Amino acid sequence: MKINAAEESFELMELFGKTVIFTNMRIDRSTVPDGLYVYELRDEDCTGEICEIKPFVMVNHWGTIICKEPIELDTKWNSKFVDEGDYCYLGDTAKLNEYLNTDYSEEQSEKLEMS
Repeated sequence: MKINAAEESFELMELFGKTVIFTNMRIDRSTVPDGLYVYELRDEDCTGEICEIKPFVMVNHWGTIICKEPIELDTKWNSKFVDEGDYCYLGDTAKLNEYLNTDYSEEQSEKLEMS
């Protein structure tokens, strides 16, 4: 089953220093606005740890992310390996339209200034 991105509530996640939105479901890509990038995450043999990002994951699908900027993938494998320190869940959620209308780099700067 694939979900409609416009109707989903996503988890905010930081991946490679960028804020992305995450769901453990597969997304109907026709529901994602142009200009956004969709990638799937692969679990390392059901360990609960993300190990790889690809345009599409058939086996060990962990979830799907949407991001505002492309992620540079290895040209040979069309994927990028992920280490444990490359990502973290931010403990908040957002709808797709909220994610689109929020500048997370500015929001993160404000949080740093406050602390």
